[in-house]
Amino acid sequence: MGTTNSIRFGITLQGVEPPGAFQRQIRDVEAAGFSHLWITDSSLHARYVYSYLTLAALNSRRLLLGTGVTHPFTRHPAINVNAIATLDEISEGRAMLGVGTGDRPTAELGFSPARVQTVREMIDVARRLMAGETLDYEASTFRLANAHLHYKHRDRVPIYIACSGPRMLALAGEVADGVIVQCGVFPGVVDYARQRLAEGAAKAGRSLDDVEIWIMACGAISDDRADGLKRSKTMAAWFAQTAPQCCELAGVEPALVRRIREVYSGGEFNQAQAAAALVPDEMAALFTLGGTPADARERLARLIQRGVTAINFMPTSNARGKSIELFSREVMGPLAGA
Repeated sequence: MGTTNSIRFGITLQGVEPPGAFQRQIRDVEAAGFSHLWITDSSLHARYVYSYLTLAALNSRRLLLGTGVTHPFTRHPAINVNAIATLDEISEGRAMLGVGTGDRPTAELGFSPARVQTVREMIDVARRLMAGETLDYEASTFRLANAHLHYKHRDRVPIYIACSGPRMLALAGEVADGVIVQCGVFPGVVDYARQRLAEGAAKAGRSLDDVEIWIMACGAISDDRADGLKRSKTMAAWFAQTAPQCCELAGVEPALVRRIREVYSGGEFNQAQAAAALVPDEMAALFTLGGTPADARERLARLIQRGVTAINFMPTSNARGKSIELFSREVMGPLAGA
């Protein structure tokens, strides 16, 4: 994964700010030194991902811009290809396609998370359409008939998979340009992700050097430790509900995981307040950056010591602006210059 003097920082944002405030936020994010920007595809819980990526393209010059992440169901995979190719043209080659299985916001649209095979097919179609192929394609959940992208900007937009589970990590190692590992911020995450990625890479005759590895680091950064931890607990509860294997890896008591899952509700993680109330501070510290800038620096420094060179920050709670300010000034700056 490289050395500490090559640390890169990305940021994931939900389209929750009004358009004017969002555009100012993008300019601030680029000025702060982030290299990658991902916008969530949050169904009805935030503004439309491709509209906000277009605003981001028009309000930045350097940021790489991607879906963080989209999935095969709420629009046809070929329409996602058209959307990301259009963004790539608007941004003059700065687009990235981030994909995953879909999360709780898809449930209100009547979908369950996609199968690994469907994500594989989505990536295959994206690569082939962007390369100029005409496709007749019968996938497990969609089809194409004499389909062709009727314009061309470049042959290959990089594709990233966001994942927590072993099968999706293996798929990322096999077929993706990069991976966004959402398993927490404790050091064991690094070994877990590398092992699963390596298994997939070996299947395709690749190595870990062929996969750009990003660690997802969510949470609220605050001058007050208790406040930051409290605001991060909905995200920590998400792991118990959606990625319990990560809780097992972290050594969280199975009985606690069960209690959190029993009360977890809501279409996306910020709504899981009852579940968050059960999360102890120690668990929040395993899965998020919640707390002070010093807390976040300490947790990320442990990952960097394990060879992590790409960290993707996602601010949570309704104090996102303050979290971004503190992270960029007091976490990202010191760690990048370490």
